Amino acid sequence: MRSTLLSLLLGASGPIMLCTAQTPTLIKDINPSGASNVAHMTCIDGTVYFQASDGVHGAEIWKSDGTTNGTVMVKDLQPGADGSFPKDFMAVNGLIYFTTNDLSNGVRLWRTDGTENGTELALTLADVPGLLEWITFVPLGDRIFFRGQETTTGRELWSTDGTAGGTQLFMDIHPGTMNSGFQNPMAHDGKIYFSASDGTNGSEPWISDGTLAGTHMIAETIPGPGSSGTSPSNFTAAGGLVFFRAGTSATGDELWATDGTEAGTGVVRDIYPGSNSSLPSFLTEHNGALYLRGFNFSGNYIWTSDGTTEGTLQLPIPTNGYTLAENLCSHAGGLYFTGYNGTSRQLWRTDGTAEGTQEILVPGSDVAQPLDLSGPLRSCDGQLFFRANYTSSVGQELYTLNTSTAIDHSERPTVQLYPNPASDVLSLSGHSPDATLELFSADGRMALSTPALSQVNISSLSPGIYAARLIGGSGVAVHQQKVLIEH
Repeated sequence: MRSTLLSLLLGASGPIMLCTAQTPTLIKDINPSGASNVAHMTCIDGTVYFQASDGVHGAEIWKSDGTTNGTVMVKDLQPGADGSFPKDFMAVNGLIYFTTNDLSNGVRLWRTDGTENGTELALTLADVPGLLEWITFVPLGDRIFFRGQETTTGRELWSTDGTAGGTQLFMDIHPGTMNSGFQNPMAHDGKIYFSASDGTNGSEPWISDGTLAGTHMIAETIPGPGSSGTSPSNFTAAGGLVFFRAGTSATGDELWATDGTEAGTGVVRDIYPGSNSSLPSFLTEHNGALYLRGFNFSGNYIWTSDGTTEGTLQLPIPTNGYTLAENLCSHAGGLYFTGYNGTSRQLWRTDGTAEGTQEILVPGSDVAQPLDLSGPLRSCDGQLFFRANYTSSVGQELYTLNTSTAIDHSERPTVQLYPNPASDVLSLSGHSPDATLELFSADGRMALSTPALSQVNISSLSPGIYAARLIGGSGVAVHQQKVLIEH
């Protein structure tokens, strides 16, 4: 019984293949006095635009080309420390439009060419008579569509060309003063996909090509005006289809897809059979297929889908695996994500196989959860941009990863850590002489970081289960296992 229990607690151990050239690199310590709170990263013409605070100007518009000198604040839109909180970065007519929402002015629409002098206020609510509220912006062609509120129509679908005269109600989807609930828009191939209710049907998937004739409900997920499920959301294009999440009382929240027609719309697969919900999230296109995180009786893992039931499958899980995958992003031929390894949330990469699913670590990181609350990853001009906190003295800042995907097989020895359980000394063999041993306690804190000698004194550590990692000289994690310490 003791042997069985230990095997369950400690799990399997083995080599970890990691991309040796893929070491996360701090781009810039934007806020030397704390976290810069990077958010809303958007890649436009090879440059990432985002919201950040340098600790002096509040949350303002920034841009980065992946270099320290090329990471700068574009303009202080709300002078002082309050910030303008820019987001919704959109490429329209050769310029970048975005919104701000500060306490003094509410939501305003801006445009920029990426320079301070070329950044100007485009439109405010006060410029459009009768417009009381606007939110949820998405570009289509030379116009921006959004949800606007007017007294006589409620909250409906509006559009603007960035001028007061070119801003008007586009369609009263739910006629009268009732709201259509326009939300979750996504632009793809000259059309926008969104959810809305016309009053006759509940919240359903809609499509628009920017004309009134080309704006209509695609299909009903739940017949009739009532809705006992979840509004369609997470619209994502992949492989000639648009996938989305929708819920019914029969299936729960599951993965749906549409080709833009009623006949071509339906549930792809009931990943968690029955009325249970698989809660598909973090949908992203990668190599012509859809990838997502799905939940079923086995846990939260990455799935892929070609739009068919048979082609919707869970990716194999490596021996030293992950759970709770988030922030999926296609980059440089690989699928990157953040995942929980049982001890901490880290950056991962997968080629779709168990052997090719790799954890990317930063040697010497003194933060237990470096990718906790990291937010979306963004691929832009050959670089992967993400927010992380690898060093406590720096805090959560903007990082990048280069594009090399070469695997170093030279640091994959047959490593042994023994005895297990261990008492006062842990012995190591089969590792390079410049390796480092790291031990993490069950709550994710680093308990020990020391040169990997043939014998390491662990007498000062409290009894319990520890996650052990052996980091090679080039920064590659070459071995991982759990160790039980008893005194």
